[in-house]
Amino acid sequence: MALISAGHEKWFARFEGETEFGYVPVIAWGRYDEGENYRAFVLDEDTGNLEPACGVKGFAGIADAEEVALVEMTPEELREHHKRGRR
Repeated sequence: MALISAGHEKWFARFEGETEFGYVPVIAWGRYDEGENYRAFVLDEDTGNLEPACGVKGFAGIADAEEVALVEMTPEELREHHKRGRR
């Protein structure tokens, strides 16, 4: 399987935790069939291997860097972000 770089911290795999989502950087994209379908690969910290994100327990989708930045904002930063967006 050929892999292509995902770009540094542009895409993240979203995983469900007990109370909130966690995000892990996507390292590479790999084509998994003859079509145009790609899988996101993340680093398995236990083995050091690249694994398809969809095969890891708790996988809940793909997020871009903007979603992750919004999740990490404080309530004050979110209010300011929304004010700037309305102008």
